[in-house]
Amino acid sequence: MKKLAMLLLTAFSLAASAQTKTSTYKKDNIKQSVTDNGKTLHIVIKSNKAGKEINYDHTFSVEHLDQKQKDALVKKVTDSLGINPPPAPPAPHKMG
Repeated sequence: MKKLAMLLLTAFSLAASAQTKTSTYKKDNIKQSVTDNGKTLHIVIKSNKAGKEINYDHTFSVEHLDQKQKDALVKKVTDSLGINPPPAPPAPHKMG
């Protein structure tokens, strides 16, 4: 029973992670993370560059946005904070 529960939990975790794209980028005291699960886009940016501290953490509903619109949203956020956007996240892994 314990093995079955672990197997199901592992399968569920893999299926959930297979549909999430995450890009993490760290350079020049700037750490950026963008996570896209298809329904929400979570952007975390932490920086302490030249005495300017940035601590940005926001989740956007993006269920009806295409990839181009999501990229524009990330660019708008990073531009407003005065930093370069992170590299594009890798394509999600598909199970099956």
